[in-house]
Amino acid sequence: DSVEGAKLVRLHLNEAPSGPSPDALAAATAALANAHRYPDHSATELIERIAAVSGVARDHVSVGNGSSEILVALAQLAIDAGDDAVFPTPTFPICGKSVQIAGGRQIDVPVCDDGVNDVPSMLAAITDRTRIFYLCTPNNPTGGILSAEDLTLAAQKVPDNCLLVVDEAYFEFGKVGGGPDVLSILRNRTAPWVVTRSFSKAYWLAGLRGGYALCSSTEIRDALWTLRPSFNISRPALAAASAAIADTEHLAATLDATMAERARMGDALRATGCHTFPGAANFLTFQPVGNAANIVAALKEQRILVQAMPWPDANGSIRVTIGNRTDNDRFLAAVASLQSKT
Repeated sequence: DSVEGAKLVRLHLNEAPSGPSPDALAAATAALANAHRYPDHSATELIERIAAVSGVARDHVSVGNGSSEILVALAQLAIDAGDDAVFPTPTFPICGKSVQIAGGRQIDVPVCDDGVNDVPSMLAAITDRTRIFYLCTPNNPTGGILSAEDLTLAAQKVPDNCLLVVDEAYFEFGKVGGGPDVLSILRNRTAPWVVTRSFSKAYWLAGLRGGYALCSSTEIRDALWTLRPSFNISRPALAAASAAIADTEHLAATLDATMAERARMGDALRATGCHTFPGAANFLTFQPVGNAANIVAALKEQRILVQAMPWPDANGSIRVTIGNRTDNDRFLAAVASLQSKT
């Protein structure tokens, strides 16, 4: 990323601002010594640790090359040509793309004004061909967290012949931000469900690609296992994820630092006249004064990358990653300067 001129500030992909747990780095480095050997396709150690932390039985856990790979597999599993899937919009783009690849139809339901999935409206959009009902909490890119009441409503009302998928890529942030215990609610659902989570965000391992699925049954887990490409998670990724999930102190410090910096950035943005949306993640979504796309373009000229989106109105909004303090301050100063000229 180094070129002549100012440093490129990457605040557009929800990456961590620095390295992961030292234990994870050490484990990944040690794993390279056996790079001539294929990784453990069964992911035995990692799945044991996921099961211990989540309380989900080992034979209900599958793993993937990031949660994105699992979301693609779920569409392959549940969708036949002509079926449909109900989504909040905006949300994580790979989910809708996965349904389209599988030959299904994407039914988009706008999120609420606060960026939370609109569960009652989504339930009203279900048809007799709906085979996936997709929720995301905290929702990417808006940040909104589902309430326990709405999640319970979905668990109760989504039809038995429809797979309820809850994307919790930002689970750890949502938990400290007061989000519901998704697993405890879904365990009361007799019909199929899957929760997807990631090692890319709170565990700071985006470059190694590790994700996992917590499934309602061994049948769904086995179906996901069948769809897995051979050796789809590398030795360093398996080792790093196993070490990272065990390093609870690093996770706690990460969450504390990220949420404190998120609060500081929110205060600074509101002081310049922006509207910030509620939520909990390693990003913040806000409406600037003026057109969001224009501001994002102007920031790019200053080598600051953030993400614009055409929501909730014609002016749009901006999603910014919680980076390190130096990068965040550069971003905040640039936004304040741009807004003062609007």
